[in-house]
Amino acid sequence: MESVYLNWAATSYQKPEVTLQAVNDYLQANHYQNSNRTLPGMAENGIAFQTRQTLADFFGVNDPAQVLFTQNATMSLNMVLNGLLHRGDHVLTTSMEHNAVTRPLNLLAQQGIETTYLACTKTGQLQPEQLTAALRTTTKALVMTHASNVTGTIMPIRECFALAKQHGLITILDASQTAGVLPINMADLNIDILIFTGHKSLLGLPGTGGFCLADGLAEQIEPWIVGGTGNASASLIQPDFLPDKFEPGTPNTLGILSLGTSVKAIEHLGLAKIAQHEQALTAYFLTGLARLPVTILGPQRADQMVSVISIVAPGFDVGELGGQLYQQFGIITRCGLHCAPLAHQTIGTFPTGSVRFSFGYQTTMAELDYTLTALAQLLKGRAEWKDF
Repeated sequence: MESVYLNWAATSYQKPEVTLQAVNDYLQANHYQNSNRTLPGMAENGIAFQTRQTLADFFGVNDPAQVLFTQNATMSLNMVLNGLLHRGDHVLTTSMEHNAVTRPLNLLAQQGIETTYLACTKTGQLQPEQLTAALRTTTKALVMTHASNVTGTIMPIRECFALAKQHGLITILDASQTAGVLPINMADLNIDILIFTGHKSLLGLPGTGGFCLADGLAEQIEPWIVGGTGNASASLIQPDFLPDKFEPGTPNTLGILSLGTSVKAIEHLGLAKIAQHEQALTAYFLTGLARLPVTILGPQRADQMVSVISIVAPGFDVGELGGQLYQQFGIITRCGLHCAPLAHQTIGTFPTGSVRFSFGYQTTMAELDYTLTALAQLLKGRAEWKDF
């Protein structure tokens, strides 16, 4: 078997054929104008508008103008957190967050903004009632991941965000690991601000992402980056209307095109079908791993996870195990701390981290069988052996 890609949690490997064709057509047609910097009606303006509409329908956003494009989820979180929070504010988050959340919050501490990290269990799970106990009079927002990029654990977003809204908090969801796999409707889940990245399960090109705002939220966030928009150019002040308020500079039109085309392909296939396949892959791989001398991290229940599974193996450094999987068998994983040191502290694998396997809709059972066999061969002789 040729190389097996099991690093979908980092970026999706295969893009829909219609997306590849759309990108190719765009490049061959010599579309090199900028959105809002062309003549009215030109294709570049239409690409951004159509993709906003597609994502608004996909995430349940009332107005397409409330879908804002950035280069990734990290940029989106920095823009939102820096534009929303002020000295004296208090924020709640969890101990399973990615550095895209924790590093901006850590930097904001220098500006007098405090953060409480709600402690999760060793399987990465959170009890919603912890939120109530951590509230202060100054608590302004709850920001949390939808699913861990280390253990795959799906967080109780519905319960946590319902509690947060009862106490008047602004809710911010990092959907980097779930958008394109799990259904997300902003109103249904009480999401005020939805953070998404385009290059993972939304199947777009790298350098795409953004955030979606519920009604009334745009007025509460100050622009963090300002510059040219192609509109209101006579003013030295960033426009206060959407989407220009949060979209300075030249947009990634090609990436936006890929994102809109891929989301339509996902809708055509159906989220339920994608989720069912990935859950089946997860359950199958968990069963196979249970016969090997490894420690499986996380809840170990496919119905409580997205398709992300991390392990450690006695006798192996995680980098060595991941390296051997690639060098000997062509299996691509990701090893280490996965940009989530607090998560690894929570589950007890800091500072060494883990070997992470993650799947996408195009992953096959044959690839998982091959990977389990490869693991068995590598582990044999290094640790107490169980029949495989």
